[in-house]
Amino acid sequence: MSPEIYWLTLVVVYTALLWMPYAGVRIAKIGLVRLLVNPLPGDDPFDKPWAHRAYRAHMNAIEALTTFAPLALAVVVTGSGNEVTALACKYYAYARLLHAPIYILKIPVLRLLTFMVGLGATLVLAGALIM
Repeated sequence: MSPEIYWLTLVVVYTALLWMPYAGVRIAKIGLVRLLVNPLPGDDPFDKPWAHRAYRAHMNAIEALTTFAPLALAVVVTGSGNEVTALACKYYAYARLLHAPIYILKIPVLRLLTFMVGLGATLVLAGALIM
């Protein structure tokens, strides 16, 4: 398995699990049975600010993944992978791993930094494909 695919897989699994903290809050608030029903008008799912930030961190991870994943796959498919693209994928994975807890804990400067590292890694992959 290429390093790009390895790191991409870890990021996808992590992103897939990011719903769990805020879902736990939602279940505790309304119960598991009511969770299966459509939300009522005006139903605020997040009483706790940290749970809303956890939701936003999850949405941000999904949004970032929509640009990173196709580029990582394209690098592998085209044979453009090298030590730089492998390192970019690794840095992206670490940046995303740190981004969610930093977002939830409301640390704005570090949140921006981790986001920018992920964006930079994504741009490195794009550069490997177009150069």
